[in-house]
Amino acid sequence: MKNNLNPRGRGKNNYKAIKQAAAFAGKSSSGRSILAAVGVIILLIALFFFLNEKFFGIEGVPTLKDLYEGAGLGSGVVSAAEGTAEVHFIDVGQGDCELIRTKNKTVLIDCGERDYYREVIGYIEKLGIKRLDYVVVSHPHSDHMGGMSYILDNFDIGMVIMPKVKKELTPTSNAFKRLLESISENGTKVEYAKAGTSYPLDDGEFTLLSPVEDYDDLNNYSVTVRFCHGENSFLFTGDTEKEAESDILDSGANVSADVLKVAHHGSSTSTRKEFLKAVDPTYAVIEVGEGNDYGHPHKETLKRLEKADIVVYRTDIFGSIVFVSNGNDLEITSEKE
Repeated sequence: MKNNLNPRGRGKNNYKAIKQAAAFAGKSSSGRSILAAVGVIILLIALFFFLNEKFFGIEGVPTLKDLYEGAGLGSGVVSAAEGTAEVHFIDVGQGDCELIRTKNKTVLIDCGERDYYREVIGYIEKLGIKRLDYVVVSHPHSDHMGGMSYILDNFDIGMVIMPKVKKELTPTSNAFKRLLESISENGTKVEYAKAGTSYPLDDGEFTLLSPVEDYDDLNNYSVTVRFCHGENSFLFTGDTEKEAESDILDSGANVSADVLKVAHHGSSTSTRKEFLKAVDPTYAVIEVGEGNDYGHPHKETLKRLEKADIVVYRTDIFGSIVFVSNGNDLEITSEKE
């Protein structure tokens, strides 16, 4: 099932909740007295555990750390809600960055330019994530991997997946050199993307659909990823151009998805009609910088999406966008509601 939830529709409920909370707070002081008493009791209990840990050492009494981590706080354990999966489209301006999180696994796809690495690291850390099981570098253009060396240096990394490009197309940019240096210095495992390879993610999985052939355009080497969670699916396309889109369709790969990450920031050289028809998404996400110099997203692409009756979310308008799947429905929230 596909559930089209408009994040802007939450404002009325939030307003109602605020009014109710304000009315409750003004009723009487008795509630505040009860809360104060409870607070004193909690402090006394905490003091007992602290003194026992430091001085008494009574056997069988847990430490404060045991209690804290037992409540699921501060443990650093990566966990989405039971039976759910989260897909975060992180706003990195004119660049791509996506994060998949299931109960025990995480996947980072791209990270934007170097200028955004602090924001990406902060975003991931706020979710309590310390390990990235898979890091996918869709292709070695700086707007997709400019800050990736910093990501590798700051998190425990399971594996890096990247395309193997022709020697003559291998970048000589500082960002790519730093990425290779970080991989070497950290001893990070690397796998070159092979179309058809799948990786389990708890009760979901992601599959690589490209690159299929060798190309003369680095964009066409983009690793296309299809993530499935129950009845819901997502397609991440990097900067795939029309030529690579045709090769993916000709390979017979299943590209259908509820959510399409529109290729190349909405460029007119991607998301051709035949490919869009095969994907048949309900939602499309365009990761793009406000007032960018490229004119992205191009009007031709927007018209194709509109004609296909696809709900479009753009990071230059909504900021970071999050889809939560329970295996059947999708809930959508955004940074700028």
